[in-house]
Amino acid sequence: MIFKKSIRVLFSALLVGLFLTTAVGCFDNLFGGKKTTEPTGTTQDTGDTPLPDQIKYVYNAYTTVTPSNWNALTYQDNNDTLIMNYIQSDFFEFDFKFDENGEIVPGQFEVEYSAATSLKDVSSTYAKIEKWGIPENTKYRAYEITLRNDLKWDDGTPIKAQDFVYTMKEQLDPLAQHYRADSYYVGATIIHNAENYVKQGQNLDNVCNGEDTDSIKYQINDLVKGSDGVYKLPNGKPIKFSLKDKLDYLGGKTVESYKNYLDQNAYNSLLALADDKGRINITDQTIDLWKTLIDTEDWGNEGPEYVPLYMVYEYTYPKVNFEDVGLFAKDDYTLVLILDKQLQLVDEEGNLTYQAAYNMNNLPLVKRDLWEANKVAPQTEDGLWRTTYHTSLESTASWGPYKLTKYQLDKEFQLEKNPNWYGYTANLYPGQYQTQVIHYDIIKEYNTALLSFLAGELDSIGIDVSVANDYKNSDRAYYTPDDFVASLQLQSNVDALRNRQKEGENKTILGYVEFRQALSLGINRSAFTQQTTTSSLPGFGLFNSMHYYDVANGKVYRNEDVARKVLCEIYNVNWEEYPSLTDAENAITGYDLAKARELVTTAYNKAKAEGEISDTDVVVLTMGTGTLNETVKRRFNFLQEAWIEMVKTTPLEGRLRFEQIEKGEKWANDFRDGAYDVCMGGWTGAAWDPGYFLLAYLSPGYMYSRAWDTNSHMLTFKMPGVGPDGTDVEDTLSLLEWYNCLNGLSDAKYNWGRGSIPEEKRLLLIAALEKEILGVYYTVPLYNNYSASLLSYKVEYITYDYNTFMGYGGIRYMTYNRTVEEWNTLIDYLGGEINYKG
Repeated sequence: MIFKKSIRVLFSALLVGLFLTTAVGCFDNLFGGKKTTEPTGTTQDTGDTPLPDQIKYVYNAYTTVTPSNWNALTYQDNNDTLIMNYIQSDFFEFDFKFDENGEIVPGQFEVEYSAATSLKDVSSTYAKIEKWGIPENTKYRAYEITLRNDLKWDDGTPIKAQDFVYTMKEQLDPLAQHYRADSYYVGATIIHNAENYVKQGQNLDNVCNGEDTDSIKYQINDLVKGSDGVYKLPNGKPIKFSLKDKLDYLGGKTVESYKNYLDQNAYNSLLALADDKGRINITDQTIDLWKTLIDTEDWGNEGPEYVPLYMVYEYTYPKVNFEDVGLFAKDDYTLVLILDKQLQLVDEEGNLTYQAAYNMNNLPLVKRDLWEANKVAPQTEDGLWRTTYHTSLESTASWGPYKLTKYQLDKEFQLEKNPNWYGYTANLYPGQYQTQVIHYDIIKEYNTALLSFLAGELDSIGIDVSVANDYKNSDRAYYTPDDFVASLQLQSNVDALRNRQKEGENKTILGYVEFRQALSLGINRSAFTQQTTTSSLPGFGLFNSMHYYDVANGKVYRNEDVARKVLCEIYNVNWEEYPSLTDAENAITGYDLAKARELVTTAYNKAKAEGEISDTDVVVLTMGTGTLNETVKRRFNFLQEAWIEMVKTTPLEGRLRFEQIEKGEKWANDFRDGAYDVCMGGWTGAAWDPGYFLLAYLSPGYMYSRAWDTNSHMLTFKMPGVGPDGTDVEDTLSLLEWYNCLNGLSDAKYNWGRGSIPEEKRLLLIAALEKEILGVYYTVPLYNNYSASLLSYKVEYITYDYNTFMGYGGIRYMTYNRTVEEWNTLIDYLGGEINYKG
């Protein structure tokens, strides 16, 4: 048994409920065989897909939920990547770094070309073309990507640069609004005009009143005065004062409602300038009138400093031709990519950086004829086009190392080598990709999967806590930490809670932050991990030790003082009482029963005073999941028992009840839509970009707590030393606005994206946002995931020293100790079961 540290480098993807990670690792082969440390001594089948009687090497695995949508343009959860990742290719990829003796250099990596053959920074060339908006003498904004000329689909159809351009046009189709479209205008890879193309024709008409806004809040002195005397946003988009919305917000429809508080003359003067919506252009005259209008202590103590509130961001995205989007084909094998913010994919010498393989490893690709055949015309009120592409065997095409050859819902799916993959036809991976067939069974119950593993029918399985004592010391066991933080998600949609509560029941108490905080403090995370996981550790923040904020210098977010302080403040640990911040952080348990009971009582009293709960109502919490298997039940039962204990001595003692429901593959979206109250889930991926990773908690398109309006949750933050002459910049913006600043988005008030300011300064804003997210208690971290797994004696990885960039080498480097025939013979010899106990 070996303990290895690791992080997984994956794109952000929603985890499908709670399932055991199937991972691999091992020691000696059965009956004295030698541990394999490199792919030698076996026949390598890297050419044509073999006929059934020639198949020698099959990797058998399982998952609890059938993948349902492995379309790169629309997929939503991690389970779908089980198929997707095998049927697509990368332009640039990570590989192990080997020394002169062919040994892997621990912790090191190489970035290599794969489906592409060249990457050039051509920013200076396209800076000369005005429409691309690239300033002179700017690097890393435009790239030429030269593709291999032997790329093909699995049916032999050639792939050219124009196919990637066509796919991006479909990805950004404004009539479809595909789920993954924002991958190209949010985060690190911002394609020029991608957002404008997707959103063309959409109207933004949002009130900036600090309570209900989908807009950007600006101060008056941030606006830019035009030649016509009208002020606009720094990006040239219009913004107005909103007279009517100001009055509506205060509960009245006319000025008479506030005649004792408003300056009547100022109001009449503004009304004369207003349009039919009660909105007024911002000029020097209207600024002075607005200050006069609200300059009174009687009106909520709002003086002139509140002038920026109650402005309206009015904008209609203009029509954009796709020819103006920053991706086009220069010729059949050359793509040109134009970005709106710098992304350093090559270094000064033109060598690939880690960001080439991490942030731009490929572009989405669909097979044009198959895509068109699977388009579905609008059938719902939203009027959007849908697609059934990559949802069945018949609708699937591959340009990767494997192709889908079998798919049965809730039963199995199978992939086999794609004989037309360039990696095989050009012999780019000699001695690699020994696996000929990848077969997955759909097995919902862990015990059923374990029996299959012991019978030699599966090649890897997680070690469930129920069998940990039997297998945790096995010579085929290993332990791997990853970047997944498992969390409770608590319902944020109070209207949905109210609509689902029955007579005599209450759910809306979840709308009180004190109650949600009590639920967090009522969980003994150490006991939870010991009793419901095999090897995971208590988790307290959105990030764990796998999240790097500065990859180049090996700096981990959670190890920084500012990140440690966030956890201390959230869990009420005074770090000044400890020798160091590390000691203070280590003292955090997250469990405070007395405080939790106090908070329950506070929440109850507030709810009762506001008429939300009666003295006889029973609080009913509905806990949902994708698959209600034994692992999930064990975890839910632990939480239920903990919370029943928590409400003792409070007004809710004996008045807390639970339901457990199975929601299937739509579990995550059902939760977002308010269909139930509590789920367990989280996010994996973007481990090297925690600033971008915050999107999962702040963007309505991703977050579980969708009803929480992160556009109106305000935060005052000071960024040191980034203003003129090194001055500090302090401002009050919404959380989503700060996120935009942190990631250098085009409409952001400040550009603090990667490369714009030092990473040590960006770190401060990441920490401030983490604290705000944790402080509303819609997401309650539970544990940092460690997978404990068993590997079949049939297979080996190239290494068992986890590599941050390559893991254990995956299917690419996996080798086999026995063929299918030899393995079956061994199983028969052993009486149909192998003993893996330690």
